[in-house]
Amino acid sequence: VPAEEPVLFTVNDANLLKGQQAFFKDAENGDVLLVYQTSSKALIYRPSTNKIINAGPVSFQQPQATSTAPKK
Repeated sequence: VPAEEPVLFTVNDANLLKGQQAFFKDAENGDVLLVYQTSSKALIYRPSTNKIINAGPVSFQQPQATSTAPKK
């Protein structure tokens, strides 16, 4: 587990996540997602069964930077 503090999310729409990345294929509503942003790692935890469902690297979509420099 990375040394950084994770960002916590509760899964409210597992179907939406499943369409994003294979990492979320076993996610269910009510699962907790712990995201380690600096390390690009995540963990899916299911409180109802006290089990880790998946852990591993994930990629996050970053908006593309746009240049606002004037054209010459």
